[in-house]
Amino acid sequence: MLRIIVFLISVLFPVHVFATAQAPDYLMYNGEKLRLHVNPLEVLFLEKEKLRPETEIISSGNWRGYIATFSIIERSLVVSDITISKPDPDKEFGYLRESVLLKVFPNESDRKMDWFSGLLVVPLGERTGYVHLSYASQYEKYLLFRMKNGLVLESTEMKLERYMDYKVRQFEKFKLTTEYEALYKELSKDSEPDDDFDLEGLIFQMGSFTHKIDIPFKSPNKSSNTDAASGAGS
Repeated sequence: MLRIIVFLISVLFPVHVFATAQAPDYLMYNGEKLRLHVNPLEVLFLEKEKLRPETEIISSGNWRGYIATFSIIERSLVVSDITISKPDPDKEFGYLRESVLLKVFPNESDRKMDWFSGLLVVPLGERTGYVHLSYASQYEKYLLFRMKNGLVLESTEMKLERYMDYKVRQFEKFKLTTEYEALYKELSKDSEPDDDFDLEGLIFQMGSFTHKIDIPFKSPNKSSNTDAASGAGS
């Protein structure tokens, strides 16, 4: 079963799922610096590997090697900074953070993420449950943004219970995709006939699908009882 998890982490969930809790990217929103439970630039770097910033320091807590900061300006998502770690010449085991934004995106126009579509997930409040898998830990509430071609379609704040309901709806849609079918089939190859390990539960918990399954926040089967009014700021 360990091989299943390693395979799942290293091959099938390259965007934001790792075995160890990861250092987050950030979103500047309404004057606050908020953690993200998704790494938007990985979508680009997986397609254009030459753009990925080079770094001398890679840790188990940050396998991607950089930390990006984003902003929402007039409903558009832009990259406002990218930093990497470098050795501190004044400390034997210390390190400094260095901005490489101008190296990765020398032209300001390239920092506008009009190629990105998906869900931005921002955890808020206290952590209510710890899971030692990347961004699988749960929080009191969440701020969510549905993005299409770099623009905010809608945003809302959800308490944990409602967010989990939303995630379940996403997962039901994900299970209808060929990606899920291929994933489940591949993982099943490593399972014994009498193995009662819950592969579906593992896939749900790791949540790699949450950033890319686009469904409206309001369930078509329920009345609109939002925890906060929708809206996008800068």
